[in-house]
Amino acid sequence: TRLEQSQTAHAMAAVSAGGPAAVLAAARQVLDEAARLRPPVELDYVALVDPADFTDVTDDFEGEAVLAVAARVGTTRLIDNLPLTFGVRP
Repeated sequence: TRLEQSQTAHAMAAVSAGGPAAVLAAARQVLDEAARLRPPVELDYVALVDPADFTDVTDDFEGEAVLAVAARVGTTRLIDNLPLTFGVRP
């Protein structure tokens, strides 16, 4: 969907530019914009977590992480997870 494409593009740019804090800020910006749509996207949660134990990652985190989002559009609940890698160069 358009929201998923926008969220993915923002997250990938934030990974390149500024790490975990930038990713969360970018995701929140996209979701704030989506909240103004009709019907609105109503956020349940957005979190950037370590996939090994689902704890929130710190801003100096390096390695695999998951951006997890749950939201509602009307009566439909949407859940999405985007795997990201921080600080690891190929």
